[in-house]
Amino acid sequence: MKNKVIIMTAEAMGGILLLQFFFWRLYFQPHLQDGSGERAIAEGMVWLAVGCILLLLLVGLQAYFYLFRPYHNKVRELKEAAEESKQAEHIRREFVANVSHELKTPLTSISGFIETLQAGAAEDPEIRSRFIDIIAIETSRLKRLIEDLLVLSDIENKRETEDKEFDVNEAIERTVEVLKPIAEEKDIRILLELDHDLHLSGSVDRFRQMMLNLIENAIKYSYRGQRIWVRALKKGSDIEVSVKDEGIGIAPEHHQRLFERFYRVDKSRSKKVGGTGLGLSIVKHIAVLFGASLRVESQVDQGATFYVTFHSRQ
Repeated sequence: MKNKVIIMTAEAMGGILLLQFFFWRLYFQPHLQDGSGERAIAEGMVWLAVGCILLLLLVGLQAYFYLFRPYHNKVRELKEAAEESKQAEHIRREFVANVSHELKTPLTSISGFIETLQAGAAEDPEIRSRFIDIIAIETSRLKRLIEDLLVLSDIENKRETEDKEFDVNEAIERTVEVLKPIAEEKDIRILLELDHDLHLSGSVDRFRQMMLNLIENAIKYSYRGQRIWVRALKKGSDIEVSVKDEGIGIAPEHHQRLFERFYRVDKSRSKKVGGTGLGLSIVKHIAVLFGASLRVESQVDQGATFYVTFHSRQ
């Protein structure tokens, strides 16, 4: 920085001296020799002053672009970094608070029922059976929450599973087979519509996790006897995977926040169906890993369709 200031000062002084020299040789000296008078010399002085001012302006602009502009850019970058850091800290605190709340709720419930049983309720077989069932449900909910948190942590810290080309249809079919028993409990049919010869490069485990979350979400929020469509279609050079249900649907004002961690449209219903509030957030993070785009189309009582478009990397 100091060297640049010295160089620019030298350039300015040199430029002024050079300008004076040219004015002397080309303007002043001829007029002095032919005796054309003081007026011509005065005009020359004015033009010399104007030239010096213009030269100083040029040097000033140069100083701004080479010295002060980078400084202002650096200040702006530091301010932006500070703002991003502040936002990241806010997100971290919010996440920790949400995790604490989500973990505390089932633990408090489990602890409360255990204390009640210890206080004598265990002697009544009917109450004991009901309380043990509730403890089992809350324990299962806690287990799912911890599993989802671990998956999300792995994804965010880029701890990847095997990364290679895989068959999209095979991955979807295997995922559907896993979820069929859950769907059959509600008499829900899962229908497949898959184009031939679809392949993606990446982690097949992450892809299956994404499909599992989307299809399981569709099952949870569908009514008994309804249908779910799982499609994988070729769209030009892209592959579009979608999961459509006929369930309760989602109001448009919730669409933008659906993929936030712990965001729930209906908290009481989500708790009832065993949701952790992390399923769709995991879907979003996996889509980002694949460089895919994610969108939802839904209206209340008209079902929902989630689209994941995998773009060609060629």
